[in-house]
Amino acid sequence: MAMTKPSKEQEEQIIKQTIQKNNETALESRENARWLDNSGQSVDQVFGFNENAELVNGRAAMFGFLMLIVTEIVFGGQAATHSIFGLG
Repeated sequence: MAMTKPSKEQEEQIIKQTIQKNNETALESRENARWLDNSGQSVDQVFGFNENAELVNGRAAMFGFLMLIVTEIVFGGQAATHSIFGLG
């Protein structure tokens, strides 16, 4: 059985329906979009204070402060830039 070609109006109707369906799908996807962490879990707060970031930042600050104290002890209280680079 031979298939008949749809009329121009039917083609336009199909195209409009397809575009409308795609737009609805895109809108739904945008509304349901979620941030995910590395393990695939949903993240509620993406920017700002984050528990893990604050923990890492705090530990880095403690390490930096410890290195400052060690440098002061090693160079006898002189500025590190003067002792290491000859500046100051």
